[in-house]
Amino acid sequence: MRKKRVSKVLAVTLSTSLAATYLIALVGGHSVSAEQLPLKGQTITAIQPAAVPAAPSGPIDPKEVEAFADNYFGESLKKFNVPGAMFVVVQDGQVVLSKGYGYANKESKIPVDSNTVFRIGSISKTLTAAAVLQLADQGKIKLDQDIQSYLGGITIPNSTSKPLTMENMLTHMTGFDFPYEKDDDASPDLLNQENSLRDFLMDRMPTIVRTPGEAYQYDDYAFALAGYAVEQVTGLPFHEYMDKNIFQPLGMNSSHDLVTPELKARMAAAYDPEGTPYPEYGLYPTDMPQGGMLSTGSDMAKFMIMLLQKGKAGDRQMLSEQSVQRMSEFSVFAHPAIPITSYGFESIFNELSNGQYVVSKGGNIPGHASFTWLLPERKTGMFVIYNNDSELRSDLYAAFMDHYYPKSTQTPESVSSLTEQQAARYVGLYKDLHTPSFVTRITYNNGQLVAEDRYKLGNGKTTLKKIDPLLFMDDYGKKIAFLEQKDGGIANMYRPAKSPIAYSPKIQEKALFSDVSKESPYQLSIEKLHSLDIINGRDGRSFDPKASMTRAEFITMLLHAVGYPPSKSKSGYTDIEHHYAVKEIQAAVENHWLGEEPEGRFEPDRTITREEMAVILTRIPLPWPLSDEVRLAGQTDESAIKAVSKLIAAGVTDPVTIANSDGSVDFRSKAPLLRQEASYFIDKILFVP
Repeated sequence: MRKKRVSKVLAVTLSTSLAATYLIALVGGHSVSAEQLPLKGQTITAIQPAAVPAAPSGPIDPKEVEAFADNYFGESLKKFNVPGAMFVVVQDGQVVLSKGYGYANKESKIPVDSNTVFRIGSISKTLTAAAVLQLADQGKIKLDQDIQSYLGGITIPNSTSKPLTMENMLTHMTGFDFPYEKDDDASPDLLNQENSLRDFLMDRMPTIVRTPGEAYQYDDYAFALAGYAVEQVTGLPFHEYMDKNIFQPLGMNSSHDLVTPELKARMAAAYDPEGTPYPEYGLYPTDMPQGGMLSTGSDMAKFMIMLLQKGKAGDRQMLSEQSVQRMSEFSVFAHPAIPITSYGFESIFNELSNGQYVVSKGGNIPGHASFTWLLPERKTGMFVIYNNDSELRSDLYAAFMDHYYPKSTQTPESVSSLTEQQAARYVGLYKDLHTPSFVTRITYNNGQLVAEDRYKLGNGKTTLKKIDPLLFMDDYGKKIAFLEQKDGGIANMYRPAKSPIAYSPKIQEKALFSDVSKESPYQLSIEKLHSLDIINGRDGRSFDPKASMTRAEFITMLLHAVGYPPSKSKSGYTDIEHHYAVKEIQAAVENHWLGEEPEGRFEPDRTITREEMAVILTRIPLPWPLSDEVRLAGQTDESAIKAVSKLIAAGVTDPVTIANSDGSVDFRSKAPLLRQEASYFIDKILFVP
């Protein structure tokens, strides 16, 4: 088991809210199949982005660009509590601006400059994609061939009849069940450790459970696997291949996939949003194709210029024009109006793009956040990186696009209403593929669909206005797509408001349990969790709602609700080795849900109490209230007072919690946790707005 994490955020996954663009892009000069979109039963011919008219717009004048950046960062570093930032603009093969602002280390007053080293997080994926495509140019990798050919004996379990390809991996269309990183993959405990890419892949091995190429979900594991394929094809460690074939030829002499002593000496310190320094940390795996690279502003300028010059760096053709096209033009769509991803880049913040054709990529790793965006038709590229976890990048992007590419006057989208009968096929529950606890309920009200979940603005609700039968717009101007089945039913929803984003399959809601009354205050929660396959009945159609739960049953239920995979590591408990829930309990230990247990025993079959439940639930990283000052009545162990108070302060109480006339609250902490109560609390914490 790995120990305490650096941050609650995932170490290498993109943590920004991702948004849809409104353009249709060229996809490799050929038609986009229904499978590639995927839009069932359709073939849509890809078209070129609109020709860019000759105009003096854009970041052309170095002095003017510097004035814009000076003004922006002069205000925004303070606004977002960012210690230091690096901003780069390239245009038509030249660096227009490469300038640092603030401090790489605020304690030592070391300024940021073009040679300051940062961790670029998931922008590493664009460089990994470039390495794979370079080998494809040389005929050493076939993008449409079974990936097993390139894995040196590693076998990816596949429950479908279709092989996984490199094309699927570079466009996040793998079909993996658990594609994401864990949040302790960046940890001080990993410093000075060597953890191989192969060991990481074996440790985190997913199973292909959906047909590759059919459904999009942001996928870190896929890019780790792509990096390992580079190793196997070339016989070189991934970092060595990158150094010899990408970094050195481009003159990116301050970029690497490992923290070398020379780069470490120039690395920016990492800070949380409050300005507290993160401790120094290592990564798992040490050589991390999906998010572990280091670079500088001046180096990233060279990479952007190469892509914008159709793969040329000086007189050297680093990538073929076809490979650059694969990186700069979208190949996966949720709808013709909503492109999602190219090879290595994505469609991010495009509600802020003002109608421009933009491919982009963001990265997060504790204490460093980054964003790069390219306008290929204008031969323009930008890169920003800074040393805290704030969202300065989306604010910068909006300011930059408004300044250089202001929104033209456009006819408002034409929207129409739905009848209740027309709305019926959309109504239901949708569970995010990447993060199963992101569940959206679609309902119908007065001619419009209503989307409701825990993670949306506006008290969890937004209306969806119909633009066409599969395209809607929410209250914030973001477009939402529904994907049809061949029979006309709805298979998936794509809602670019989650982090990381993925398709959300529509869930087939299950019949009611025979022993759960419709009048029960617990009924909606029980049936929802049953439909989401989080809980099952005791036998046949009965649920046994008033039976108490064991500790193992609750942990298993919670793990399924959060969407974490069972663990292969050892927990240290001596009484769970042969228990049915051993892997779930070990996962609970890994995720820091459990405290110290006496004498190394977990007692999995002991009945769990309501206060024990509260302690475990409040260890899930959620935006809990800052204050947990609640006056408790009844008996609660001292070790559970804070957790119980936190639940009550958050308004998460059930019908048997007693609110006394004197303002005190009796949570009934010592009572056994019943199955109906467990369903209710998990629903209220994870799924109900």
